[in-house]
Amino acid sequence: MTRRSPLLALLPLLPLLLLSACGAKKPPMPDVPPPPAPPDVPSLDAGAVTDSGPTATADAGPTTDTPPTPPPPKYTSKKITLKQDPAWALCHSSFAIKSKDAIAEVQKAGKGCADTTKMKAVGAPTKATQADKNPPQLIKLKAAAGKCYRVYAIADTGIKDLDLLVKDSAGEVGAEDSTDDPSPVLLEDGAFCFKDADNAVVVVSVGEGKGTYAVQIWSD
Repeated sequence: MTRRSPLLALLPLLPLLLLSACGAKKPPMPDVPPPPAPPDVPSLDAGAVTDSGPTATADAGPTTDTPPTPPPPKYTSKKITLKQDPAWALCHSSFAIKSKDAIAEVQKAGKGCADTTKMKAVGAPTKATQADKNPPQLIKLKAAAGKCYRVYAIADTGIKDLDLLVKDSAGEVGAEDSTDDPSPVLLEDGAFCFKDADNAVVVVSVGEGKGTYAVQIWSD
């Protein structure tokens, strides 16, 4: 009787042994936490530029605000023009009051500028007493067409500021003095001229103080 080899006896069982070996369970893997989610980042279009500074506001174009209203003209007279010359201010700025006689002093003020202005006195000086609480006083001026005029005034020590201005027959201001002192000149650096003959007035007022003053008008 033939004896079978042990290996041959195992051949029928070989598929079962292979299946058993493949079906063996692997050891469990340790738990690993998932990676953190990325932060929220806003999407940008291609070519976009980011800026960490404050957001700029788009220009909405020019505003439609109404421009400010210009101030009204200082002088409103249509009958009076101004003739200005810096040299005329020099002759008066060098004048010094040397007495309490307002009439004598105002005549000297006019004569001191006569060589520069080529003007002559129009009548005698006007003398009056006034205070800053009193209404202005008026000196009539019968102006000739094409003539220019200059007004000199001298006040005593009681008046700190004496003011002069000229109005035409329509009541419109043509010029005023530019200083705050007791010896103003109208104009300080020139004269006021009339286009046509007119019945104007020189307005004299006291800005500060009380006392006596004298006024004299000169013309070319």
